Amino acid sequence: MKLRYAILKVRNIQRAKKFYIQLLGMQPVKEEIDRMVEFDLENLKIGLYNPLADGFPLNDSDFGTNCMIAFGVDDIASELARVSSFAEIMCHEKVDYHEWFEFKDSEGNVLEIHKI
Repeated sequence: MKLRYAILKVRNIQRAKKFYIQLLGMQPVKEEIDRMVEFDLENLKIGLYNPLADGFPLNDSDFGTNCMIAFGVDDIASELARVSSFAEIMCHEKVDYHEWFEFKDSEGNVLEIHKI
């Protein structure tokens, strides 16, 4: 078994798409207008999904605490500086060898970037 997708519910798919293009530095590989946008990170795909397009409701409780996606990078200092230019950093921590920071995407979902 392999983990293939991480799917985030979004309120505004175009705003979320723009945020993830900036964060990931890549264009989506698939897009269903107003429904879903998919980014391929080779070992994992990230989907941005608008449940309203399929007739499902969106609640405030659907955002921010339902899932945290963590990205790994070699140079955390430069990544922290880059992400700080377009997202508010919630925390930046270092415990022993583990260093990370957390921030929210355009839809209120919490993301983490940590040092590999």
